[in-house]
Amino acid sequence: MDASSPAEPPALRMAIPAGLVVATVIGIVLQSAPIFPHNTMNAWLRALLIGACVTPAAITLVWTVVVDRSTIPGALPHPEHSVECTWYDQAAKDSFHLLLAGTGLGAALTSFWLPPMVSWTLIAVFAFAALAFAVSYLIRGES
Repeated sequence: MDASSPAEPPALRMAIPAGLVVATVIGIVLQSAPIFPHNTMNAWLRALLIGACVTPAAITLVWTVVVDRSTIPGALPHPEHSVECTWYDQAAKDSFHLLLAGTGLGAALTSFWLPPMVSWTLIAVFAFAALAFAVSYLIRGES
């Protein structure tokens, strides 16, 4: 390594091998799951392909967990107070309310013109979103 090239961040040195292990485990677990028809391809090849597909996400996840914000040049000390975080929070609130309105109205309208499965699916999405909100609200209220 020459003196002009930047050093590899310490978190990345840990994230790459740990992410590869995580991706390998995910590949092995998923290839052995009953969702795949058996004897369509070699199991090791399927595990390798699944692992290769999830490797970037696994490395990123491990890096996110182990990174020390103080080692990143230009990183905000409190990112939760940034403008982007405020925009994200507002967009999440808006999209949640639109999801509730859209699935509720959609379930009512589709019950008249489409097969019942469409309406029940929208009802299930609405119920899941409402339940997730209620649980989050109760958890935050206790803390």
